[in-house]
Amino acid sequence: WMSDLLPTNPIVLRLVAGAGRRKRDLLVRGATLGLLMLLVVFALLGEGGTLKDMAQRGAGAFTLISYAQVAAICLLTPLFMAGAIAQESNPRTWEVLLTTPLSSAQIVLGNLMGRLFFAIALLVATLPLCLVTRIFGGVRGSGIFASFTVSLCTALLLGSVAVMLSVMRSAGKRGVFA
Repeated sequence: WMSDLLPTNPIVLRLVAGAGRRKRDLLVRGATLGLLMLLVVFALLGEGGTLKDMAQRGAGAFTLISYAQVAAICLLTPLFMAGAIAQESNPRTWEVLLTTPLSSAQIVLGNLMGRLFFAIALLVATLPLCLVTRIFGGVRGSGIFASFTVSLCTALLLGSVAVMLSVMRSAGKRGVFA
């Protein structure tokens, strides 16, 4: 029963399989990760080779990447969630979904986790960038964990709001902007 709510939920499987084939989403994720990588490289460049200077640059790079990660999540999660709003606002899709043998929890959690999968995958892809800054020093493991927790909670909050708007049937672009 518990596995039907999230990992083997038919809605999650359908959304991940369908959205995983879209080149536009792949390009958005790749461009975001590339920009974050460039931010880290430029933040780590600098004069001075002492350990103190390297630790300061590492801490500065981590701070920059943490803020950029939250900003990227705030910008990209509504983009990934726009499909949930547009698809579920269609009355025919909603009626077909309600005739399936899925429970209401499976429908809501399936839409949420299916759409959030790619935002969470983007967060996991940025983990090596944060670990690179740890090599330079000045960054604790607890700081990396806290940064990822804030980013994950931000994505979950934005995704939950988007699914709520799709359930309330706010149509199309108005729902994304709301």
